[in-house]
Amino acid sequence: MIEDITTKHARAYFTFIKASSWMEKKIKGALKPFGITHVQLNVLHILYRNAPEPVSVNSIKEQLLDSNPDVTRLLDRLTKKGFISRETCPNNRRRIDITLTKEGEAILYEAHKRAKISVGDFFEKKITEEEAIELKRIIDKIIK
Repeated sequence: MIEDITTKHARAYFTFIKASSWMEKKIKGALKPFGITHVQLNVLHILYRNAPEPVSVNSIKEQLLDSNPDVTRLLDRLTKKGFISRETCPNNRRRIDITLTKEGEAILYEAHKRAKISVGDFFEKKITEEEAIELKRIIDKIIK
């Protein structure tokens, strides 16, 4: 018998994994009508947060919530949809500057609103502010 899978820590781990899966499923369903993924939404958010300044590919890689090794293909898809633009940096021809288009900003706004609602307004409908602070503290402790 495997005894260590019944400990309180093990149960917390499995609950954490279940919660993560639940959130990803909720967000995936909310984003489906917009034809974008959670990672693509994250890229749009990074660009919005930095606007009007362009963002380099490396900076996007560093800021992604999910480590995605194929950022180039991710950016290709967003460019094809008209949500981002890519231009060669005038000061450094080896650097590509990425910016959010008006279409990308509109999709970000609507998709973010739908995703937020899907997980209980970032848990506002499920936990108190104090619980949110404690949850963040515990998660930060786990991932650092």
